[in-house]
Amino acid sequence: MSYYSIYLKPVYSRTVLTPDGVKLPEDWSLSWHQVETYKALQDPNIEVIFNTAMTGDGKSLAAYLKAMNSRTYTLAMYPTNELVRDQQKQVEGYKTKFQPKYDPQIYRLTAAILEDYVETGKLPAKLEGLEDISTNNEILLTNPDLFHYIHNFYYLRGKIDNPDRLFRRIDEKYKLFIYDEFHIFSSPQIASVINTILLIKNTASNSKKFLFLSATPNELLQGFLENAGIKTKIINPADVGAYKFDFEGDNQGWRQISQPINLSFPQGLEPNLRSSYEWLEENIEKVILRFFQDNLNSKGAIILNSIAAVKKLLPKFKAIFEPRWQVRENTGLTGETEKRDSVAEADLLLGTSTIDVGVDFRINFLVFEAADAGNFIQRFGRLGRHEGFETYQAYALIPNFLIARLFEDKSPLLEDNQTYDKITFTNAIRNSWINRNEFERYPKRWGGIQSAYIYSKLQGNKHMKEKYPDVANKFGGDIQKALGISIKQMNGQFYRCQNEGKIKIIDEARSFRGSSQLDCAIYDLTNPSEPEADRFKMYNLPGILGNFILNYGMKKVLLKKRRQQEFLLRDLRKLCVI
Repeated sequence: MSYYSIYLKPVYSRTVLTPDGVKLPEDWSLSWHQVETYKALQDPNIEVIFNTAMTGDGKSLAAYLKAMNSRTYTLAMYPTNELVRDQQKQVEGYKTKFQPKYDPQIYRLTAAILEDYVETGKLPAKLEGLEDISTNNEILLTNPDLFHYIHNFYYLRGKIDNPDRLFRRIDEKYKLFIYDEFHIFSSPQIASVINTILLIKNTASNSKKFLFLSATPNELLQGFLENAGIKTKIINPADVGAYKFDFEGDNQGWRQISQPINLSFPQGLEPNLRSSYEWLEENIEKVILRFFQDNLNSKGAIILNSIAAVKKLLPKFKAIFEPRWQVRENTGLTGETEKRDSVAEADLLLGTSTIDVGVDFRINFLVFEAADAGNFIQRFGRLGRHEGFETYQAYALIPNFLIARLFEDKSPLLEDNQTYDKITFTNAIRNSWINRNEFERYPKRWGGIQSAYIYSKLQGNKHMKEKYPDVANKFGGDIQKALGISIKQMNGQFYRCQNEGKIKIIDEARSFRGSSQLDCAIYDLTNPSEPEADRFKMYNLPGILGNFILNYGMKKVLLKKRRQQEFLLRDLRKLCVI
């Protein structure tokens, strides 16, 4: 198979003087965007900050610099549990190096951890668990789902609890709310964030800061915030010349944040689910193994869209690479113990979206698929973040029509065997992809139902009226400006759904990522080294039926067609063994 190849220059980020009042560990310096973020968090006139620094340029330090230098109670949200785990290690490392005087307690919270906390502490419900955890920890790392449900009055005991019992405790405790990698979410999550920010704005006793970290900014979110009159600030180093790409002398005043990278695009990949799998199967030895043999201390990752592809490729790679190189997996079907250890211990890591979102691992070899431009930039950004390797190589497995747009059109965006800086290259990738549908009307139609639910709680509850005077009108006015809706009309639709018994519609509109009625239990035998408890998993049934051979009732049935799903749906609660 032939390839198009390009060479990407290293990236240097400008460093600046340390602001007054900020103490850094010895030999540390701050990038321009880190100082600007710190200043914005100090500015009382700014409510929402967007930091769009490049992947690998230290956005995490920008987020936690204030907490490491002063008592700033921080609640940070990450879209995957794997990233929550990764960032917990990062923040604990900051605490060790900065030694903040107030000794902030750091806690990682996921749904599973919350359930264990409640069970271990013999607490009545998750409500008490959330109250305990928020009371005892100054820095809380969790996911945006949980934060959303707290502000949508979940976890409460009906009429026994006032609607603000839980969210008031959270909002009064924490001063800074961080949303990391929020670009991977779309309209339903954007609607949720707008509702949450406006609820906090109209009920909190003091001002809060919201910090969004993403190399790929979300214009839809920014527009809704500006409509509501929220004061925002965008911090983009590329706009002010805070990046450079050529080595000049000793580069004093600049820090290298990305190594030079060779990027190859295999030609002829069809736009189907098997192309990447077949390329990997064909090139295990002649491309991937050869790279590891020629570069003996290499570390690599393969990031694919399909869990099934990872599961099928894993034994093939193990047979060829081990015992010389350790091959591990990290997917949505990987047990918690393996997820925790795989990133650190693997020489070659096979994974899916669980590792592409912000997880920082030290690699010099990468093979990846991409679903859209943002996904491409995100996954490619895993490579070149750490020095210490002689060469950095990536293979982008994208379909032939995208290769044609990049290299073969009359006015190609890229040319074979040429050198580019990362900004030029990133713009080429964005221009080659047709923008995904952002479903811009969703927030008005269904996000408004969520707004109406919150409005009904603020308007119809005596406690809320007394504690937060005129809060319903203030929230309603803000949400009308933000989403361009009529809160009275949305309130009428909400009550009509409620009166007609269409509660499931309301529940779905109030959910953060949606839900599935087809989750099934799995006992996973594909990784014999997993602890017994980690082998029990939950996954969406259509994803299982479409990708695995199932052993069901002593018969092996390959379920490829939709009509065959009925065979298992009748006994959905039975155990599937893959």
